[in-house]
Amino acid sequence: MRVMMIGLDAASLEFITRARTSLPTLRRLLDTGTRQRLRSRSAELFPASVWPSFYTGMPPGRHGVYYPLQWDHTSMSLRPAIHLLSCTPFWVDLEERGYRIVALDVPATWRSRLRRGVEITDWATHDETQGFSAQPRELGEQLRRALGARTMGPEIPVAKSAAQLRRLRDEVIASAARKGACIKWLLGRQDWDLFITVFGETHRAGHLFWPAPGNDESAVGDLGSALLECYQAVDRAIGDVVAAGVDANTLLVVFSVHSMGPNDSQEHFMRPLMNRINARFGTSGVKAQPQTSRGVVQVLRERLPARLQHTVGRAVPLGWRDAVVSHAVTSGYDWPRTPGIAILASVAGFVRFNLRGRETAGMLDAGSEMHRRYVGWLKEALYSCRFANTGEPVVKEVALTSEEFAGERSVYLPDAVVVWAADRVPASRITSDALGVIEAKPATGRAGNHRPDGFTIIVDPRHQHAGEAPDGDIVNLAPMVQRFLNARR
Repeated sequence: MRVMMIGLDAASLEFITRARTSLPTLRRLLDTGTRQRLRSRSAELFPASVWPSFYTGMPPGRHGVYYPLQWDHTSMSLRPAIHLLSCTPFWVDLEERGYRIVALDVPATWRSRLRRGVEITDWATHDETQGFSAQPRELGEQLRRALGARTMGPEIPVAKSAAQLRRLRDEVIASAARKGACIKWLLGRQDWDLFITVFGETHRAGHLFWPAPGNDESAVGDLGSALLECYQAVDRAIGDVVAAGVDANTLLVVFSVHSMGPNDSQEHFMRPLMNRINARFGTSGVKAQPQTSRGVVQVLRERLPARLQHTVGRAVPLGWRDAVVSHAVTSGYDWPRTPGIAILASVAGFVRFNLRGRETAGMLDAGSEMHRRYVGWLKEALYSCRFANTGEPVVKEVALTSEEFAGERSVYLPDAVVVWAADRVPASRITSDALGVIEAKPATGRAGNHRPDGFTIIVDPRHQHAGEAPDGDIVNLAPMVQRFLNARR
């Protein structure tokens, strides 16, 4: 018995269920497989941590990855996670125990550690972690000759025109078909015990084309069916793969380690909120300061039309984009008078405390009276925020990661996570008795954003029947697959 794992990055089981009549392959799998919902606290607080949590079987405090671009306390800047940390996926251990492995486009993975198996990274992923790589090396050139280079370009988080969205829809649909062709190409090359691959197209489509709340068919103009069309392209590709690679000796696991829903993030308020929080905090003769200058990069990002930002962002190398983002987020601070900053995030808000002895330019002594007062003031100020139009709270929770995720790599994580009130469209104006009126415009162009719930659909060729398994955690998925393989050797 062998295992094929097909991941649907950030796919929504609720959307699949509603659209099942238009998704014949996924409908058939739902009708013959055992369904399980996956949830985890790490997926709620750190959406980008879910893939390392899945493939290491560890929570973020142990693997340390929470975002593609992470805070580096040694340089006081943002750096790619791959330059700060290293994580080993479970299939490396399986290969060492004699299993034959093929892995394609599992998100947020490092360059392959396999010695005999096949692994391809960043050929068609939603987030490009480090650029395309292949093991064995010659496989990369063979793939390019057979199917071409990467065609799903990077997502540039700015507002997009209808014409840009149409092109992106077509790009996602074409990418799903090519992913299916690539999987079939690999299936024909060698035998395997574990074949794992992930469709990043569902992730990209969810951000771009999620329907407006209360209207399952609407999106942008004539793009009302764009999300469904992208899911249908993935559904067709899965159908071809199942027909080519799944037989009576294959356990099929279709899964997603997190989900997607309407964008209700208020993260665009985080930097102005932190500037106001820092400006109004002072103790022991030290007056905290907000971010004092925006720099040329930030000014250009604010003044350059979104259409041009999208075009330029897609044209420049990954390293350039990372450098621009890092400079925009971390420049302009007077570190000796900055107790904390908002660092890069996409759903929740992330806060890093500027601790002496940990940060190179730290100002707060960990556990000191000033540190405790700052944390208390941060919470008080954030919980005081209200939506200007309704008076309802903006913040649901301020979670301290030291209380949530202990572990040897917790030093890499943000210190506080701001969880927003659910089911609210991104606002442009909030008020606070402690901070005053704060205005900020959402600028990512994302119609959809992450949800913490994932799922598995397990189809066992010997016992095909629809069923429900008790809820699970994403860190338990890899051990489950390992146990299944071990039991059937």
